[in-house]
Amino acid sequence: MRLSQLIRNIKDPPPDSMVGYMTRYEGRFMRRMPFFVLINLAWIFLWPVISGQPFLTVILPMLVSVPIFIYLHLCAYFRGGPVQGRWIYILGQYLLAYVVGWFFSLSAIGYTIFAFYVTAFSMSLRQARYVIFGSIAVSMLGMVIQGHTAETMAYIILPAILLAFSALYTAYTGQQQLALRRSEDEVMRLARLAERERIGRDLHDLLGHTLSVVALKSELARKLIDHDVDAARREIAEVERVARDSLQQVRTAVSGIRSTELLAEIGAATALLEAQGIVVKCETENVKLPHDRETALALSLREAATNVRRHAQAKGVTIRVRKEPAEVVVEVADDGRGGRIIPGNGLSGMRERLSHVGGTLTLLPNKDGGTLLRASVPVAA
Repeated sequence: MRLSQLIRNIKDPPPDSMVGYMTRYEGRFMRRMPFFVLINLAWIFLWPVISGQPFLTVILPMLVSVPIFIYLHLCAYFRGGPVQGRWIYILGQYLLAYVVGWFFSLSAIGYTIFAFYVTAFSMSLRQARYVIFGSIAVSMLGMVIQGHTAETMAYIILPAILLAFSALYTAYTGQQQLALRRSEDEVMRLARLAERERIGRDLHDLLGHTLSVVALKSELARKLIDHDVDAARREIAEVERVARDSLQQVRTAVSGIRSTELLAEIGAATALLEAQGIVVKCETENVKLPHDRETALALSLREAATNVRRHAQAKGVTIRVRKEPAEVVVEVADDGRGGRIIPGNGLSGMRERLSHVGGTLTLLPNKDGGTLLRASVPVAA
């Protein structure tokens, strides 16, 4: 991948790149993660500097190798397209580690640690296991051929083995989380499909009979209009009555379809957050509100729970519902990272939805850290 293309991908990561995937499921802050981990490059230079190894023959070649490694490292994270396209950059990281490590300084074998994590996320766990431990075996073989002592080999190989297990376990948990998300998406898809089928059946039962009556009475009125005008008028009046009754029934049905119960949404939010390993505490009161206000609060709670799951990195969440003299309040307090709220997390939609029923939305720092979201609607119009 050309440097110009890499820069474009860093500015706007492709959805099918590693960073695109991480951003989609873990939040926009993951775009900076490949750069943060580069801080660990300092460890590669620690031993040569402390041991006073020569600059020209050891440290300088390592410094020259760093830009090459960074290029390979970023390409592996930001390259779009099929997963197989990343493999050449992963292989390049391993080869760079062997060349610099065997010919200049064993510290450069540390480049393979970075490659372990990209390998684990770019292949099946079985393939990644073979590649990662195979690379460790190659490193060990090279050190044996060069005649390094067992103590030196232990200093290099044992940390590599531990970090190899860490990389594989991290990839395993990531795959489990992805499977959980896919399961949640499938459950939601099936629930939406079942709801559409229910709505279709209800509307068919509601309108099928009514429209048949309207058609029959309209046909009768057409036949009577030339012979018995009064009878035709009665039939037309009956058509009007049936149509008005049907319109009212449709409005009632649609109101029920659009409404969402707050109690049910609390249960759904609790299940969603607990599936992420977040401890949820509910402090709720029984409240009774018109459909539109209850729906506005319920949908705000749903969006708040989604934002906590995606962005807050919280360990605990408290959901409160209480009735005050003039309003009903829903609060979602998390102990996550807090900080600046990123626009676009559904907040504008929540405010708009609440404002339509006279409600408000506020965001405050939580006293225990994290964020406190407060949504309220008036009890009376």
